Amino acid sequence: MALVVSIALAGCGDGDQTAEQQKPGQSAADAPLAGVTFESPGHWQDIGPEGMRKAQYRLAPVKGDAAAAEVNVFYFGPQSGGGVEANLQRWIGQMTLPDGGDPSAAAQRSTFTAGGMPCHMVSLDGSYKSGGGRPMGGGGEIMPGYRLVGVVIEGPQGSLFFKLTGPAATARQMEVDLLAMVKSARILS
Repeated sequence: MALVVSIALAGCGDGDQTAEQQKPGQSAADAPLAGVTFESPGHWQDIGPEGMRKAQYRLAPVKGDAAAAEVNVFYFGPQSGGGVEANLQRWIGQMTLPDGGDPSAAAQRSTFTAGGMPCHMVSLDGSYKSGGGRPMGGGGEIMPGYRLVGVVIEGPQGSLFFKLTGPAATARQMEVDLLAMVKSARILS
């Protein structure tokens, strides 16, 4: 059973940013944020929001993989988070290729629409540099045999950023559901 997740941060027209109040017993992932709703797969483990991550999901490793894959959803406000291309490039920069090749040249890109909103996707296999997205740099572990899939939805109140990382086989399985989740996105009326 798919769980309906509303992701909407309400930005007021006068520049004040106010988030809609979370109802008692409602997880932060179910609270409205950025004017967009989407359906998350019911079989994903919802691990809740943390810091800049407005929603986080995990999928247990498939046979042959040692670790789970995760999808993290970020929203930084109507005018924050950097542009689409800057984020796609940052995500690509978190990967290295086993042969030392150029990750930008190897990355697969696509664009599509969901609920009338432009969406931009990048995907790449290689070694993932964990912690590479931290604003202050931050070291992090190098994880070979990983896959990264990043999707940016240009929402009505700013961009939503979906980042999937994990061992390649598990990430590929989670990617199918990530794309279905993103394609289910609709603007709140």
